[in-house]
Amino acid sequence: MSRELLTAGRLRRADRLGRPPERWTDDQQALFESPYRMTVWWGANGIGKSLALAELTRRAISGRLPWQRRGPQVVVLTGHTWSQLGATMRYLWQGLNRSWVRRGLRYEGGQIKGQRLQVFDIIAGPGDGGELRCGTFKAGAENLAGPRADVVITDEPLPEDIYNELWPRLLGRMGRMYQTFTVTLGTAQKLDYLWRLVDDSTKPWAGQIQTELTLDAVTPRGGLVELPWMHPEEIQQFEEGLSKLHADMRMGRTRTPLANQVYFSAWGPHLVGETRPPAGTRVGVGIDHGSKPGAQRAVLGAVGGRGLHSRVWVMDEYQGDGRTESEQDARGILAMLARNDLAVADVDVWVGDRAHHGDHRGGKKSNQRLKAAIAEALGHDTSRRGWTEKLPKPLRYMVVPRKYDQSVWEGCDILHRLMVGVTPRLTVNPRCTVLAEDLAGWQGGLNDPHKDGIDAFRYFAVPMVEGERH
Repeated sequence: MSRELLTAGRLRRADRLGRPPERWTDDQQALFESPYRMTVWWGANGIGKSLALAELTRRAISGRLPWQRRGPQVVVLTGHTWSQLGATMRYLWQGLNRSWVRRGLRYEGGQIKGQRLQVFDIIAGPGDGGELRCGTFKAGAENLAGPRADVVITDEPLPEDIYNELWPRLLGRMGRMYQTFTVTLGTAQKLDYLWRLVDDSTKPWAGQIQTELTLDAVTPRGGLVELPWMHPEEIQQFEEGLSKLHADMRMGRTRTPLANQVYFSAWGPHLVGETRPPAGTRVGVGIDHGSKPGAQRAVLGAVGGRGLHSRVWVMDEYQGDGRTESEQDARGILAMLARNDLAVADVDVWVGDRAHHGDHRGGKKSNQRLKAAIAEALGHDTSRRGWTEKLPKPLRYMVVPRKYDQSVWEGCDILHRLMVGVTPRLTVNPRCTVLAEDLAGWQGGLNDPHKDGIDAFRYFAVPMVEGERH
C-alpha cells in the first residue's frame, strides 16, 4: 500500500511539474543555473544542447529557473529554421505536461500544431496564465512579434539585427536570454557582436559556457552509476571524420577555423583510381549552373549502399568551355555519359541547381532549359507539346537540391567522411582532373570557383548516400 501511495504521489507531482529527465551533465546544469542575463553556451556537436534547451524551456514556462519570479511567464523559443528547431521542440513536447496547454495541440513535422499562430497559452500548472511563443528568425524579427518577454531561448546564434530587436523586449521584466550553438564556418564570421559582449569585463551580465566534446561532457551526473551517452571510440571517430579546417570548432575547442587549411584535408592521390562500380549500382548526375567562363559544371558518379555503408565512385566530369549556353552544356553532358558507355536512360538520379539568371551578357541557365537542350540533342521536337514525356522519368523530374542554412557544410562533411578511415569509401577517376583540383584547393569560401565542382558533386552524392529516393 505504501508503495502504491508513493507511486501515486510521484504521478501527481509529475502531472504538476512535468516529466523532465532527472540527470544532467555538468554543463547542462550550468546552463540551468547560469547567473548571467545573457548566457551564451557554445561547444561541440553531440553534447546535449537540444535536450537541455527543451528542459530550459519547460523550467522557464513554469517559473522554475533560479532567478525567476513567481507567476505567468512569457517565453520565446526560436531558431533559424523550423527544421533546425525541430529536435528541441520534439524533446520539449515529449516532456511537457499536456494539461498545461489547451486541448488539440500536438507535435507534428517538427512543430507544435493545432492553431494558426505559434503562440501557445499556458492554462494550467505553475506557469498558468503564461505564454510560449515559437518562431524562426530567418523570416525576421516580426516573426517573433510580442511586446515583452521574460525569457528568450534560441538553438542557433541570433544575427545581430535580430538580437537588437529581441534584447529590448526583456527590459522592464529583468528577463534573460540564452543562446546555444556549435560554431561553424557559416557562423564564425557573423558573431563578433556576441564575442564582444561575453569577452567584455565591463559587462558582467553577459557570460559564456564553453563545452568541448569529451567523455565528461556527455556523462550525466548523479545516480549509482554514471553512464555517458557516447563512448570514447565514438568521440574519436567523430573527430577523425571532420575536416581539419573546422574540426576544433565542431569539437568545441575554438571559435574560429584554422588558417590556411583546405576543407577536404583527407583528400589525396590514394583516392584516385579507375575502379568502376559494380553492375547495377545507382548512377547520378549533379549539375551546378553558372554563366561565368568555366562555371557550368556537371559530375557523373555512382553510389552503392547508404549511410556508413555507402560507397561512391566519381566516374567523369564536364566543365563548360568558356561562357556556354544550354545547348553546349547538353552536348557536353551527353558526351560525358557516352565516354562511360551510358545513355540518358541509365541515369537514376538527376540533380540540377536552381535557375541562374546570368548577367548583362546573357548566360541564363536552368534545369528546364537544360532538359529542353538535351531533348533537342536526342532528336525530340521541343516546340510540340508533350516533349518532356519522351524523356526518361529521372530526367523529366530533375530534382533541385534542398538548400538550407548550413547545408553546404553538412553536405561537405558527408563527402569528407567518405575519404577517411582505413578503407576510404570514395574513388575518383583520373579523368576528373578539375574536380580533383577543387577537392585539393577549396578552403571553404562560398564564392571560391573551386566550390562549383564540389557543389555538382554533392548535389547527387549526398542525397544518394543518405538514401533519399527520387
